[in-house]
Amino acid sequence: PPDRRAAEAERRRLETERKRREEEEAAARAKAEEERKKLEEELERRRKLQLVYESSVESAAAILDSHAAASRLHAELRGKLDPHRVLGAERSPLEEEREDFERSKKRLKSDLKKCTAFVKKIKGGTYPSPKELEGPNHPIKTLNLSRYVEEVAAALAEPQNKVKQADVPGMVALCVEMHRRYATFAEALVPTLLSSVSSPPGDYNGGGESNSLPRRICFRLLVEFVLHGVVADVRPVARVVHDAAG
Repeated sequence: PPDRRAAEAERRRLETERKRREEEEAAARAKAEEERKKLEEELERRRKLQLVYESSVESAAAILDSHAAASRLHAELRGKLDPHRVLGAERSPLEEEREDFERSKKRLKSDLKKCTAFVKKIKGGTYPSPKELEGPNHPIKTLNLSRYVEEVAAALAEPQNKVKQADVPGMVALCVEMHRRYATFAEALVPTLLSSVSSPPGDYNGGGESNSLPRRICFRLLVEFVLHGVVADVRPVARVVHDAAG
């Protein structure tokens, strides 16, 4: 009957319309979900970038603080180790440091065994950390090494074991304390370092094995000596650096 066919056609039309709406709704939900995921991914990407940025800023600030602290320390040390007299002063800051040390010598030990053990320790490549040198009981502060200055310099210049870059801060700190106390220390060590830097790589003045410091370590020590005030005249250091660089 016509009414039945019309009803069936209407039913199919409604069913088709329902499926179409469902498909459109499903597509809309899928699109919304996709957009939500993209938004979350974008927010996560931005969050990570922000974290990286903040970490970079903190790292840069820490590096700047470290450099500023090191610069202040270098300036302070250079002031204390300045061999030049300020206008109107009877003595230079370095002379005053050494006079103070000379007055304290009577309280120091000149024990042969302890002094020799200290030199042997340096020769073996065991260097104190800067923090250890600050302690009141470190040998540099309890021993009178006046008779062992050249031996300490030689032990630093020709260690028995391989010296690493990580050893340099301790070596520098030790050299600063030796230079602060003993007038002949720098002149016993620095020329050896300058000679090592000036020599061609592998040239050990006669061949064979050598315990001399690597050139890169000598370079760094000389630069640190300038920064810390152990070397007041930078011209010899600048000259060997220029020559080595060609």
